[in-house]
Amino acid sequence: YIMRIPGEGTEQLINRRQEANVYQALEGYDICDPVVYINPDNGYKLTKYLEESRVCDPSNDVDVKKSIQYLRRFHEKKISVSHEFNIFAQIDFYEKLWGDNKSIHKDYYETKEKIYSLQEYIESYVKEKVLTHIDAVPDNFLFYIKDGKEEIRLIDWEYAGMCDPVMDVSMCAIYSYYNEEDMERLFRLYLRRE
Repeated sequence: YIMRIPGEGTEQLINRRQEANVYQALEGYDICDPVVYINPDNGYKLTKYLEESRVCDPSNDVDVKKSIQYLRRFHEKKISVSHEFNIFAQIDFYEKLWGDNKSIHKDYYETKEKIYSLQEYIESYVKEKVLTHIDAVPDNFLFYIKDGKEEIRLIDWEYAGMCDPVMDVSMCAIYSYYNEEDMERLFRLYLRRE
């Protein structure tokens, strides 16, 4: 088993009740890590340990293709929960956690303004919101062997909520440090088209 005891301060960032609701919605789908116990008050979580496991290697085309196909199949299930993940609301939320402090990055507010200028454009392209992992980075795709066959599970659902599923593909690309060409390839794999 693996026991998660959340670190100090994470209660400000993570809504543990929402996380528990996500795991409840995923129950029976064999999508996530096998949760034995989760406490929605303090975030303690106990999962079965998956033997001979490894994470997705973002430089391995086979791993990436399997992970992205797995992600798409998950999204196609159209699982829903009662809460949403809104990237713009999250930016505001994180800024409130700063209190009276300002960003240490000199171009932060200029960058934020540029991002917010795209909000209407981005939201106009959202066709459908489904349960989205939000943190679908390579390290959260767990490959393991079960009965002699390779399986994949998507772990760490702390930020998950209803969102445009393209968010997961974007997060995977960003945290893989992909260049534009790699990102295009990833989106072609996910969308199954140019």
